[in-house]
Amino acid sequence: MQADFDVGRELLKLIAVITMTVDHIGAILYPAYWVLRVVGRLSFPLFCFLIVLGVESTRNVKNYFIRLLLFALVSQFPFFLALGTGMFESLNIFFTLSFGVMFIHFLNKKSPLILLPILASFLNFDYSIYGILMMGSMYVLREDRKLGIASIILLNFLFLPVWPTQIFSLLTLPIILLYNNDLKTFKESKVKNAYPFWRKYFFYVYYPLHLTLLYLIKLSYFQ
Repeated sequence: MQADFDVGRELLKLIAVITMTVDHIGAILYPAYWVLRVVGRLSFPLFCFLIVLGVESTRNVKNYFIRLLLFALVSQFPFFLALGTGMFESLNIFFTLSFGVMFIHFLNKKSPLILLPILASFLNFDYSIYGILMMGSMYVLREDRKLGIASIILLNFLFLPVWPTQIFSLLTLPIILLYNNDLKTFKESKVKNAYPFWRKYFFYVYYPLHLTLLYLIKLSYFQ
């Protein structure tokens, strides 16, 4: 039995997870080391691009949205503990990504319902409206390379006065463009499950677990 295995997408996920972890180590354990937060700016654009790829490849957008939303609810408790915010002062990245799925779906259908996830992003979503618009820019990038690059650059410069470090997220563009141009899907044959269950859900589980671990480390060694 053959199964599609997208090596490029797996590399993007790995880079996104590593840079996100570095970012959270900086935010939770070493806030004075700003370079860790700069490295972390690379993670979110990659997750945005992966959401666009996920909407393209999923068999059921509704289930995809619900799955992300469920993990958003599960992750909120360790998120607020680790980051030291109020319980609902800021909603974790899974909320942003789940409503990004909705945004991309409605954008693809050219539906006016795209206003719903845009308005929802103002409910203290991590990355707020910037996050939803970044996923929209990544969608444009898949459709039109030049227009997509221009929209991503413009978006980051628009937010430069209020979020100057996020400009470093543009460093992910070469990586994303490499995926679009050179990293193709290949077949793994003679394997019943070339894409195992654990790999599909690794990030979903990793997100709340690594936040919990960092919170426990902070309690034990950084008080």
